[in-house]
Parts: sequence; C-alpha cells; structure tokens
Amino acid sequence: MDIWFLLRVGSAFALVALLLLGLTYVVRALARGRLIAATDRKLVTVVESTFVAQNVTLHVIKVGERFYLVGGGSAGITKIDEVPADVAASWLGDQKRTLTGQRDAVMNVMRRFRAPR
Repeated sequence: MDIWFLLRVGSAFALVALLLLGLTYVVRALARGRLIAATDRKLVTVVESTFVAQNVTLHVIKVGERFYLVGGGSAGITKIDEVPADVAASWLGDQKRTLTGQRDAVMNVMRRFRAPR
C-alpha cells in the first residue's frame, strides 16, 4: 500500500479519537454540573459517589439540609456517618465555582465558532 494513504487513515483515526475524548470530557462536565445544580432544588440528592471495590460504592447524599455518608453494595445501603454541613457546603461551593469557570470557557470557545450575524 501507499505510505501516504496509511498516514491519512492513521491521522483520521487519531482525529476521531481526539474528538471522542473531548466530547466525553464535555459530557462528564455537563453531567456533573447538573448534579451539583440539582442539590439546591431537590429534597434528596446524591452529591458525590465513588467506587471502592467492584460492587461497593460510597455516596454523599443530601437530605434536606443534612449530608450523610452512606455505603452501597450487594448487601444493601448502610449509613456510615453524618458529614458536617459546613464541610459539604464549602465543597459544593468550590465545585460550583469550578463548573462556572468550565462553562464560561466552553461558551467562549463556542462564541469563537459562531458566525457573526
């Protein structure tokens, strides 16, 4: 085969891979922003989750104005402890500021590509 053909095909695959990685990052950021924004509107909200093992997760949930650390696994859900409201609120504030910065950066990029009217 021609070497130039292989280089073009390889660069096309690399471009598609980069686009998919970028879109994955944007979708995750938007989903995280939606979760953080929902904490002010709902009575019960999962604030943060992390996997500990294959079937074991830890969740910080907000119920009313209180935050709880719960563990979830194949045996069910267990309340571990209450998270101090000031710690959770400061973390949520930091996350909201970070998400606002990310949203502004994405909007600035989108404005560059919009056609002037």
